[in-house]
Amino acid sequence: MIQSIRLKNIRRFKDQKFEFAPKVNLIVGPNGSGKTTILESIAFFSFGKFQSVEHDSFVIGGAGEIGRLEAFLEKKAEISAEVAILQKQKIVKIFDKKVPNSQVVGLLKTVFFNPKTVEIVGGPPQIRRREIDMVLAQKDPDFVKTLLHYRMVLRERNMLLKAIFQKKSALSELDFWNEKLVKYALEIYEARIGLIDFINQDIAATYEKLLSSGTNLTLEYLPSANYERLSEQLIATQDEDIKFGVSSIGPHRDDILFKNSKLVLKEGGSRGEQRMAAISFKAETKKFLKQTGEVILILDDVFSELDHKRRESVLNVLDIIDHAQVFISATDEKVIPEKLIQSAKVIRL
Repeated sequence: MIQSIRLKNIRRFKDQKFEFAPKVNLIVGPNGSGKTTILESIAFFSFGKFQSVEHDSFVIGGAGEIGRLEAFLEKKAEISAEVAILQKQKIVKIFDKKVPNSQVVGLLKTVFFNPKTVEIVGGPPQIRRREIDMVLAQKDPDFVKTLLHYRMVLRERNMLLKAIFQKKSALSELDFWNEKLVKYALEIYEARIGLIDFINQDIAATYEKLLSSGTNLTLEYLPSANYERLSEQLIATQDEDIKFGVSSIGPHRDDILFKNSKLVLKEGGSRGEQRMAAISFKAETKKFLKQTGEVILILDDVFSELDHKRRESVLNVLDIIDHAQVFISATDEKVIPEKLIQSAKVIRL
C-alpha cells in the first residue's frame, strides 16, 4: 500500500503532496491536469521507471535539472523511498540509503492499465515481452537480476560479433558468451512459460465474462529458438549473426500471441476484443502477483471508453470494490460506476 507521494518538479507539479486512502482513490480532473503523472509516479515504485516516456528525464518539469519523488509505503512495515531524477541518471534511496534502481522494481506490486494497454495484444512483440517480464520481475527480485545479466551478455556478444566480422577478434571467443547467454536465456524462457501457463488456467473464463459470448482466449508463446537445443542453434546461426552484428535468437526475439480459438487477435480481432483481452490478461496477472502479497490496482482513464455494461463487467472481473488499494483516474465522475464513487476518496485537480 502507498500512504502518500510527493512530487517535486515532476511535469506540472512544482511541489505537491498527495495522501491516499487504503481502499479506492479517485483522481478527477481535465486532460493535462496531472492525473496520469500521479498514477505513473505511484507505479514508478513497481516498475522503476515512468510508463509514458522513453527516458525518465523527460518528466522533469520546467527549467529544473532535478525531479524528485518521495513516497511512504507500507508492506509489513512502513518504508520511506525517494528518487531523484537527473538528465542522465536516477538516484534512489530507501530509508535514506542509496540503492540501485533495480531495487525499486517490485517494491510495490502493481497492475497498471491505461488506454495504451491494448497494445499488449495488438502492438509489436517488444511490448508483450516487456509486459511479461515486468510481471515476473515484480514477483521475484532474482528475475530482475537474470534480466540484467542477460542484457549485459547480449550486449557483449553483439559487440563481439561485430569485432569478428571486422577480423578484430577470433571466432573462438564466442564460446564463452554463448555459454553465458544459454544460461540466462533458459532461466527467462522457463519463467515466462510458467507465467503463461498460470494465465491460461483462467483467462478464457475471464474473457468470456467480459464479452458475454462464447470465447476461448489463450496465450501462445512463440520462441525464436528450440531452447532445449539453444547451444547448437547459436552455432548454426552464428554466420548470419556475424554478418549482421546481432544475435538473432533468444528471449529478446520471442513473442506471445493472444488467440481466441484459432483467431490471432492482433491480426483479426476488433479493437473492443483486443481491449477486453488486455483487461483479461491484467486480471490474471493480478492473481499471479497476489500469491506473494498485496497488489495495487491502477486504472488510468479506463472506464471512459466503455459502455455501462462493460464498466460493470470490468468492475466485477477485476474485483475492484473488494481490492486492497485502487487508483482510478477520470475526466468526469459520470463514467465511474456508482458503487466505486460511494466508497472512494476523491482527489480533484
